[in-house]
Amino acid sequence: MSKNLSLQLFQKFYLQHRYIRFEELIDFYALFGGLEDENIELYNPLDEIITTLALNESAKKQLPFFLFDEPFREFLIGLARGDGKIDSLLNRLKIGQHRGSELIGELLMNGVITRKESREKPIRLYSKQAIKKEFRSYKIEDKFYFTKPFIKFWFAFIEPFYTKERELDSKSLLKYFHKERYRLSSSVFEDLSNELLRIYFQKIDPIVEYGSLWNYYSEFDIFAKTKLGKVVIGECKYRNRPMIKSELVKLESKIEQSTLEADIYVLFSKSGFSREFYKSKVSNLLLFTLNDFKRLLE
Repeated sequence: MSKNLSLQLFQKFYLQHRYIRFEELIDFYALFGGLEDENIELYNPLDEIITTLALNESAKKQLPFFLFDEPFREFLIGLARGDGKIDSLLNRLKIGQHRGSELIGELLMNGVITRKESREKPIRLYSKQAIKKEFRSYKIEDKFYFTKPFIKFWFAFIEPFYTKERELDSKSLLKYFHKERYRLSSSVFEDLSNELLRIYFQKIDPIVEYGSLWNYYSEFDIFAKTKLGKVVIGECKYRNRPMIKSELVKLESKIEQSTLEADIYVLFSKSGFSREFYKSKVSNLLLFTLNDFKRLLE
């Protein structure tokens, strides 16, 4: 079974930083995954690590120099803080579609970002097909993601707090970081959950298509298909409290609203699940906790 880049980076990060407790591994990987600067010691206090890193020129030099020029810089900050769709971002930045395509092409070519194509079925199957009013202005969009967690971390939390004179407002940086940091961990947790699902099914019924799915109605962290045609749909929650049964009810409602069907439900939870989950004994439900992610390191 081939490994994708995110799994390779996660395993490499683990091997480089075995002193990090497994319970904190995803949090640290979400910030520093892909960073090759060995002068950054991750066992120091986190605020100290971040301010040291932000002022470390060798860390910055790991990123292509042109990323700090406009419009790349502002675009990447917007992408790092957004949902991956870029049409509204280009409009906000007043970047035309042609220039936007050139900008994205250069970022793709240099391995800074990667594209994830929408798996949504077209609303209009032929040009003159009549559709409901609410769908007429809706556009199916691909999403773009950073290839390495460190790049996203830099442009979401560090670069915005540099002035034009390249002076760092570390106080504002750390305040924003502590407010928003778990958005990065949640994103990484979702990505690794998809990898864990792929490994879990490898000897049972191999996954042939996997990843997230977004459509007009909603978005799903997990949407996979197996070799035997089973559809697996699920959610990931990276929170410091157990997932409760109502999360499964919400998932079922989202699936119904999106006119999808699931053969298997799957839930990934950092902090485990409430007792009612285990009492319900739903036959087509898979539950994964943080401890299960150790399989990614084998």
